[in-house]
Amino acid sequence: MEISGKILDATNLPLYLANITIVTGSQINKFGTVAKENGGFSLSSNIISPDSQFKISYLGFKSQYYKASELQGKTIKLEEDAISLDELIIQPKDKPTNTSVANQPSNIKQHFQKHKLVYAGLGGIVGLLLLLTSIKKLK
Repeated sequence: MEISGKILDATNLPLYLANITIVTGSQINKFGTVAKENGGFSLSSNIISPDSQFKISYLGFKSQYYKASELQGKTIKLEEDAISLDELIIQPKDKPTNTSVANQPSNIKQHFQKHKLVYAGLGGIVGLLLLLTSIKKLK
C-alpha cells in the first residue's frame, strides 16, 4: 500500500523534514519517511495496511495520528505547540568548594540523559534560526 500527502503549518508553509512514522505493527517507530522541501511525502511498502497507524510530527508542533487509509493525498496542517522551560535560579554558596561538575562524569551523564530532549530542542531551534538567517541573506 502507498500513502502520500503534504504537511503544512497554519500559514500554509511546507514543513520540510516533518516526520511520518508508523506506530503500529512489528515496525513500530522503525519505518517511515520525512517530508520534502515542498512538504510532500510518499511511502510505499507491503507492510502498510489500511489500518496501519502513522504519527505525523515536527519539532515545535503538536503531533497528529492518521490511519494509512486516511493518508491518500491528504494535506495535513500541524498546529504550533508552545514549549517553555522551567525557571533557572543560580545562587552562590556561602562556602565554595573545590569540586566541579567536570570532575564528576556521572553527574554530567545523568544531567544529559535527563535533559536530552531539551538540548535536542534547543539545537533544533538554533539550527532553524541559522537556516532562516542564511535564507534572508540570500534574498
